[in-house]
Amino acid sequence: MKSMKKFTHWIAAKAIKEHQNVNDLKVRARYGALEGWASIVINLLLFVVKIVLGLSVRSVSLIADAVHTLADSGTSAVVIIGFKIARKPSDKEHPFGHGRMESIAALVVSVLLFMAGVEVVEKSIHAIVKPHSSTAPTSVILVILATIVIKELMSRFSYQLGEIIDSQALKADALHHRSDVIATALVVVALIAARFGYNNIDGVMGVGVSLIIFYSAFSIAKEAVNPLLGEAPSRETIKEIENLALAYEGVSGVHDVIFHKYGQTSVISLHIEVSDNDSASNLHALAEQVEDTITEKIPGMAIVHVDPINKEHPQYEAISQAIKEIIYGDRRTNSFHDLRIVGCDANRCNVIFDIVLEQDADEQETYDIIRSITEKFKTKFPEMKTVIKAEPKYAYSL
Repeated sequence: MKSMKKFTHWIAAKAIKEHQNVNDLKVRARYGALEGWASIVINLLLFVVKIVLGLSVRSVSLIADAVHTLADSGTSAVVIIGFKIARKPSDKEHPFGHGRMESIAALVVSVLLFMAGVEVVEKSIHAIVKPHSSTAPTSVILVILATIVIKELMSRFSYQLGEIIDSQALKADALHHRSDVIATALVVVALIAARFGYNNIDGVMGVGVSLIIFYSAFSIAKEAVNPLLGEAPSRETIKEIENLALAYEGVSGVHDVIFHKYGQTSVISLHIEVSDNDSASNLHALAEQVEDTITEKIPGMAIVHVDPINKEHPQYEAISQAIKEIIYGDRRTNSFHDLRIVGCDANRCNVIFDIVLEQDADEQETYDIIRSITEKFKTKFPEMKTVIKAEPKYAYSL
């Protein structure tokens, strides 16, 4: 496995200009073309081998597997086209670029797979109802085993290229290759079984091949749809954004991180907590510095909102501690942030803060949680008013 990974990196270094710049759309398109054309050439050769052998020994499962392999060529062509479109720069109609075409390409791959699976299952059921002899000599079986090895290597090559550039489309094509490996292995089982007179096993294995194709189509579609719908960022990504902001002196907290991704372009917004004693111009400059730092690490655009916090209020520490005890004592809540105390009277103020819920809650549940926190807070500070807002599901705070 390690040797295959080294080989993949070596091929990429030799075949792709500026191969290390994996966030560049042109470089990513070159990776897609490398994987796609390698897949097309190999799959077409394997298709010819399988279809010739399948017709010669009259094996419906092997013919079905040949169709599956040919479909691999079609899906690889879709990958190439998808990467080519994804590299196009942003325009008036698509201001965030065309990066999501990689995910669309993976979705098209799944549709083509499903269509191939339908055709295979029809032929397989027919072979079960009307079985026929499909005895294959040892030489044919050995050739088919050799195709399994080739496809497994192709699957690993594709997946490792997908790992290098973090591409769901390439990983989807790798899964397609892996499904072909399993399908061909079932064909070998069918051919061996036919030697012992179990001719209907050929059709049964054909159905097995179709089920593998359907599963592969579903898995690829599921992974492709998530980025298109706007999947949640990883905890590591949110933590990285938080750490980049907290590295600046004057930033005491980060919350309400919102993260959108359009291919390799990210649009990020976040709130930073700062002292309200600083001037507006200094806070504006600080916000711009944080934005620049984040966009250097994560390609795209970052927008920073400044939340001035009055920690010098005489009741700040007492109020903060009381809220902590209430929040941490309620299993339904995770944390709070953006605590602001408005008002000059130390004992009669408006206390404003946001809460982070532990799990999804509907409108009524959210209302009940806020009311519970308000009532508990009132027992400790009866003269103060609270304004509490629940953080939306698409905003993240660690």
